[in-house]
Amino acid sequence: MHQLNSIVELCSQGRRLLTLALALTVWLVPIPIHGQHAEGDQLSREVLPPRLGAAWRALGESRSLDAEKVTVLQDADLYLEYGLQRLITQAYTSGREKVTVEMFEMKYPAGAYGLYTFNRGSLSPDRQEFHVGRYLVSLTAGSEGGTIDPGLIEALRQQLASGEVELPPLPDNLPAQDKVAATEKYVVGPAGLSRIPAFSDLKEVIGFTGGAEAALAAYEHAGGQMSLAIIEYHTPQLASDAYARLKGHVESLSQEEKGQRLLKRVGNYIVEAVGVRDVEAAQALIGKIKYTPRVYWEGRKVTAIPLPFRAPDPVALEEAAQTAHILVTTFLAIGVLLIGAIGVGIVTGGAVFYWRRYRRRKLGIDEFFSDAGGTVRLNLDDYLLSASDPQQPKLVGKGD
Repeated sequence: MHQLNSIVELCSQGRRLLTLALALTVWLVPIPIHGQHAEGDQLSREVLPPRLGAAWRALGESRSLDAEKVTVLQDADLYLEYGLQRLITQAYTSGREKVTVEMFEMKYPAGAYGLYTFNRGSLSPDRQEFHVGRYLVSLTAGSEGGTIDPGLIEALRQQLASGEVELPPLPDNLPAQDKVAATEKYVVGPAGLSRIPAFSDLKEVIGFTGGAEAALAAYEHAGGQMSLAIIEYHTPQLASDAYARLKGHVESLSQEEKGQRLLKRVGNYIVEAVGVRDVEAAQALIGKIKYTPRVYWEGRKVTAIPLPFRAPDPVALEEAAQTAHILVTTFLAIGVLLIGAIGVGIVTGGAVFYWRRYRRRKLGIDEFFSDAGGTVRLNLDDYLLSASDPQQPKLVGKGD
């Protein structure tokens, strides 16, 4: 009976310990979340600091939305298509004016550039946008019809400056002749394409898998405007399949719509013109488009790319510089320690030698031979050499 009571008591203590452990676990769970919020707020303050320039200061705390929460925004699918990672919002004031700054942090600089080109031309008069690196910055004046201080824009540019970045080269292949200014758009998916009226019907036709991209612009054409699109595919097979789908789509249109379209393949480019009124002029404009191939090396490692064609890897260069610095510092430290050890040995040995010599002189035994270690030499010369002829050794004869 006593053993049974002991077992019951142990089980009761075990349940209490388990309950306590569960309570501690539940209590500690919010700690990492709070840490993540603090880290996010710190990053937001680094991107949009409390003060910008000499006149602008922040109003209140900044707000941040990550990629999982931007779905609450209008046109969220478009932002995510361009690679939106985070949205930071902060209001600034200079005392008399108020400006709201929205910072769209994209995954790549190409996404920030593409979103900038897409929004360009549709902004209200009290709003301005620019892109720097991976960031698209949108500024909205606090009052209707207000203007944006150029000094604030310059301060934001300097805050986000990150050196030169490589932008998509495809928009540069759009012909410059008769192009309407500021109408170029860089599109990377169906969400952006569906919002362009001239090419919205191609949303289900053009596939953007495999890294396809498109550049579009408007052109002055026969007294009106014509829209031109260049879609680039990275392999001839993908380009052939896309061209066949587009050609089938054009053939399915009415005769009137078909007469206003012109479709052509140029290398891995597929070029389509919409709103054609003069076929010869449109063909002459499309003829100015030249395919500029880019080489892609297959392989899972950087070593698969021939050395002359490898782009410098900033991370690898930084690691190599750090490694070289560590090696040079290590060998330098070893050399200093080695030289120091030799110097200390010489000084210490010399000091001991001369101290012992000084002691021998003081004791009056300096005329007797002794090495630095203080050992005494056994001198047998008087017993082995003849006194009459020092050159003649005394030899112990046989039987002596």
